[in-house]
Amino acid sequence: MQISAARPVFRALALSGGLLCGLATAAQTPAITADSPLPGLLAERKSLTDRYREASAQRHSLFGNKPSKKDLQEVVDALQGIVDKDQQIVDVLNRTAQAAQTNSVRLAATTTHLETSSRDDRNLTAQRLSELTNETENMRQREKQQLAKMRDLEAEVAEAKQGHFVRDALIAGLALACVGMVVALRRRR
Repeated sequence: MQISAARPVFRALALSGGLLCGLATAAQTPAITADSPLPGLLAERKSLTDRYREASAQRHSLFGNKPSKKDLQEVVDALQGIVDKDQQIVDVLNRTAQAAQTNSVRLAATTTHLETSSRDDRNLTAQRLSELTNETENMRQREKQQLAKMRDLEAEVAEAKQGHFVRDALIAGLALACVGMVVALRRRR
């Protein structure tokens, strides 16, 4: 009497376990890899569910259309197999979720590192660009100063040439005057 009263409970447990398992696999399908034991476990669970259906459909009682004690034991064994398989599936899903969380943490750390590295690179590039801009501006200033010095030197050279010309002209004039005086002195004598 207790076993037959427990039968609907086992059936509800099996159906809810199947639903839970179906929802869990639907939610975890993207995380299933080629080496995952989950597809094999789900196939085994399906065969256990089929075994449960067959066992619960058997009616070998002496009194006709009622299950015998052996039939009920087969149902219990099938349900225990389903529960055990569900536990294995849950364990695999928990490991998969833990691995996904570990990967997520690792990816977050890598992303943070890359963002920091990128920010540092941008700052370094901006700093280097600023230095190059300053250096270019300094070179322009030095070039302007060099041009101003060259103009001043060219003006000094022009003045010096002018001064040389005047001096040479004076020397030539004085030389002519001397020659003129020497000639005049000679004529007087």
